[in-house]
Amino acid sequence: MMKISISRRSLTDLVVFTAGFFLCLALAWQMHFRDGKPIPGRGVFASDKSIYYVYLPATFIYGWDVTRFPHRCDTTYRGFVLDYKTGKLLLKMTCGVAILWTPFFVATHAAAVLFDLQPDGFSLFYQKMAIIPPVIFLMLGLYFLKRFLGYYFPPFIVWGSLLFLFAGTNLYYYGLMEGLMSHVHSFFLFSLYLFLLKKFLGSDKSSRSLLTGIFLVASLAILVRPSNLIILAWLLLLDARSWAEVKDRIKSFFRPLNVLTFLIILFIVFLPQFVYWKYASGSFLHYSYGPERFLNWKSPVILPVLFSPLNGLFLYNPMVLLFVAGSVWMIVRRSMNGLLLLLTLALVTYISGSWHMWYFGGSYGARQFVEYYALLSLGSGFFLSEAVRLKNVFIKSLIVLLLTVFSYYNLRMIYYNYWNTSSVWAWDDFRTRLDHAGVLYFSRDNYSYIQDFENITFEPALVQENYMAHTGKLSALLDSRYLYCGIYYANIAQILDQQVCRVSGSLWVSPVTADSTDAELVVSVEDSRHFPWLRKTFPVNRCRTKAGEWSEVKFGSPVPGWLNDQVYRLNVYLHNPGRKTMFVDDIRVKVE
Repeated sequence: MMKISISRRSLTDLVVFTAGFFLCLALAWQMHFRDGKPIPGRGVFASDKSIYYVYLPATFIYGWDVTRFPHRCDTTYRGFVLDYKTGKLLLKMTCGVAILWTPFFVATHAAAVLFDLQPDGFSLFYQKMAIIPPVIFLMLGLYFLKRFLGYYFPPFIVWGSLLFLFAGTNLYYYGLMEGLMSHVHSFFLFSLYLFLLKKFLGSDKSSRSLLTGIFLVASLAILVRPSNLIILAWLLLLDARSWAEVKDRIKSFFRPLNVLTFLIILFIVFLPQFVYWKYASGSFLHYSYGPERFLNWKSPVILPVLFSPLNGLFLYNPMVLLFVAGSVWMIVRRSMNGLLLLLTLALVTYISGSWHMWYFGGSYGARQFVEYYALLSLGSGFFLSEAVRLKNVFIKSLIVLLLTVFSYYNLRMIYYNYWNTSSVWAWDDFRTRLDHAGVLYFSRDNYSYIQDFENITFEPALVQENYMAHTGKLSALLDSRYLYCGIYYANIAQILDQQVCRVSGSLWVSPVTADSTDAELVVSVEDSRHFPWLRKTFPVNRCRTKAGEWSEVKFGSPVPGWLNDQVYRLNVYLHNPGRKTMFVDDIRVKVE
């Protein structure tokens, strides 16, 4: 009889990752459902997630016939488009996530049909089952990352790196809360890719099966997210000790047979996407993002990507600072891969800052970096291994405290996360965010609302344009369609910790054709029926506006103490009675 031998390390991995799977599944369930029903505002298939997902019901249930879909389900999920005029299902994202999900969806749909659980692809049963695949890919990603890091560090350093990576970064959020986004799937593929690549580099480099696996995983990663093309550079740079070694790898990997193998695998992997593009556009190659492009590539937005209250990487994920510190430490110690880590971080930052929406919509902490933590974890592993060698107990304790605080901070911010409508440097809004999360308490003696319209996910009654701005790249256009333009609206009793005594501020206006705008800025305190108990108007024309030029409009008004009640709301808005056209930018409202 054949005996099956399981090593202690494999048994430990099995126990830990199995326990981790069920724990994460329970956490994901808690994030999405309450009393067995979806929590309002946390749709499993909402927004971009529906685009990645809808390939599956379209293929296996509806045969790409838009008339068979639940009526107007595209308006329910606000991601994909059912074009009833052309009969086409229009999707922006590629189908890589859907391919990875295929076996899970087929099993879910079979169960729904078998047990008559409303087998339409979108029912509550599908939503509940949809939290399982992301957790599986999260666990697999962490498992292969553990195997990869095991080549460089002892087990306790590896386990520590995985723990702080998971608890201390937005990988937690995109693995459990936003699991249908591409990032946890890319993280899994990146981890597997690094593991296979390291194994290949440690062999005699003649293993066709390993090389084929590397090419297959890389092709899937590129299909999941085309910008993942970056990882091909790791073939040449991972563990490279000199430029001579890089040149040798170029000669090795770019042999005609290897290039042909990669292109064939890439073509096969992308074949479903080519077919979809042909169906949707009439061409096998199609740019599906429309006007969304890398508009900032000549002047990328760098500092905000890293430090802005609007989803800045380090501000929401301070743990990544230790990844960077470890990378710098590696360079100082002349350890291999340190330069690769910083180059990768710099390249991803440049690409992110070049994208027209550099803050990536409703992200939590620069989601575009999540998959790259697989490589950057080498920096955290090096940092931890060097910290362990320190003889100073105080510094060691300080590092442990720092790691714990960063993890606590991340988890608190995740569980109290909400859609970020703030502007690029809206620090008062970030302080409020910290206060709501219970991270730090700030005395709110005054509050400044800032709107520079760089965050175009903010939706006042305005149309954002990108060719006219006072500062930055975007401003707002107020035209004949709008009689009113809302600027700031809040319950007056909840703005400060004390009574509101005064409201002041400014905005910049640029008329388009005529010098005069006829508009007026209004500060109003209203009751629940919108009756104004206080109304102050500030004519914009008094600033002697000129067509094509920016003029600053300032305002200020005292607020009587008796209006500081829960029933009253502060409303600041522009009234445009002449319905004239003007640009508006850099709004600031100060409440004190």
